[in-house]
Amino acid sequence: MTPRERLAAVLAPDLLDALDALVSERVADELARLDACRDAPRWLTLEQAAARLGCTAAAVRMRASRGRLQTRRHGRRVYVSAASVDELA
Repeated sequence: MTPRERLAAVLAPDLLDALDALVSERVADELARLDACRDAPRWLTLEQAAARLGCTAAAVRMRASRGRLQTRRHGRRVYVSAASVDELA
């Protein structure tokens, strides 16, 4: 017996339909949230970016200073956008 059949034996049909709709809505909302997180820019350290590009951290700094890589600072640390690294590679 499937889980839906077990629920159908206990719950009224309209309640079962409402439960199905609620679950479908929640799953769709969660999938949309996960897609939004996937589209958000990820940031790499200079060393991680260098490993992806197959070069040194100094070369990553040079490419960033020339505007070829998108960067941001957090305190003294510099982070490089993973998307800009992937575009360059």
